[in-house]
Order: sequence, then structure tokens, then C-alpha cells
Amino acid sequence: MAETARPESSVLGEPGDRGTLTIRDRVAQKLVLEATRGTPGVRHHAAGMDKLTGRELPRARVLVSGKRVRAKVDIAIEWPGSLSVIGTAVRENVTTQLQSVSGLDVDGVDVAIVSVLPASTKSDEGRKVR
Repeated sequence: MAETARPESSVLGEPGDRGTLTIRDRVAQKLVLEATRGTPGVRHHAAGMDKLTGRELPRARVLVSGKRVRAKVDIAIEWPGSLSVIGTAVRENVTTQLQSVSGLDVDGVDVAIVSVLPASTKSDEGRKVR
């Protein structure tokens, strides 16, 4: 006698009855930083003790409440970058990343440009202090 195939949903149960997914603040923060670093015009910046004190840029603070998230991002840009264009691009990238990867509803992304750095030259990129 041949077995009849059961529909997949009857084996797994209803989607709402299977369990829950919790996205922690730290995970959302890493998603925000990844999206921010991938935005053209955003520069990594850490001077002196910044790495030890947690003041390197970009940095993010994230609050997740249920299925909702709000983020604040501090960035550095390179002169003569457009503040509004880069800020808008960061906001859009962060929102897209949070929605597509975590499935959270984004209440807002606040972007603060806290440092404008001089333009780097090709010769500056490879130099190291010895």
C-alpha cells in the first residue's frame, strides 16, 4: 500500500505555533554597523585612545522592543562629501538591512555626522609610523 503524502504544514504545525524569534540589541547593532560601513562616503575613524574607550567611528546605539527597532548612528565622512547625501544613504542602508535581515519594523534611524576628515591621498593610505 502506498503512503499518502501529508502536506508540509500539517507536519510542522501552524507558523504561529512553532516558536518565536528574538533579535537582541547587540545583533541589531552589528547589522547597523555593517550597513553603515558599507555606505559610500563613510570613513572609519579612531584616533589615539578611541579604540580603547569605544569612541571609534562609526558607532551605533540600538533599542529593540518586540518587533520594533530604533537606531542612532554616529559617523565620520571625508571632506568634501555631501552631508545630506551621505546621511540619507546611511539611513536608507540601515533601514533596508534591518528590515530584510532581521524582519524588524524600523521606527527610525538618526544619523549624526560627528567628524569631517580631510581627504585621503593615495600616498597616505599605505603609510605607517615605524
